[in-house]
Amino acid sequence: MLKKWQKKHPNAPYKQVVSHHGQLKDTTEDQLCLASVHYLRSHYQQAIDIYKKVLAKNKTYLAINVYMALCYYKLDYYDISMEMLQIYLDKFSDSPIAVNLKACNQYRLYNSKAAENELKALKSMSTSELNFAKDIILHNTVN
Repeated sequence: MLKKWQKKHPNAPYKQVVSHHGQLKDTTEDQLCLASVHYLRSHYQQAIDIYKKVLAKNKTYLAINVYMALCYYKLDYYDISMEMLQIYLDKFSDSPIAVNLKACNQYRLYNSKAAENELKALKSMSTSELNFAKDIILHNTVN
């Protein structure tokens, strides 16, 4: 229910969000939706807390590690973001989103050369099915 409401009202005032918050159930879907609302409102730590609880119950939901990594990145915890990403990348090394976030972390932790090397690897694995990844690479390699 909140998921549909959130799509229709992404910039809703706080009072509206709170009123719908009370209608949430303790389902995985509702909790992930709530975490995304926290993320959209720049409440990254609250999103991380929810993601951790969901992941504890659903260990196979590896993509949650990417969501947490993005939150940690936004909080400037680049090293923790890298740890979260690696869990996902160990299984899905060709994920353009995860590789791009890894490159962003490397840029912040090390230098632009380290990030560029990561994106070069991404360029070589991008196929016609992943055209959106080419846009990400182009955006992040513009000098």
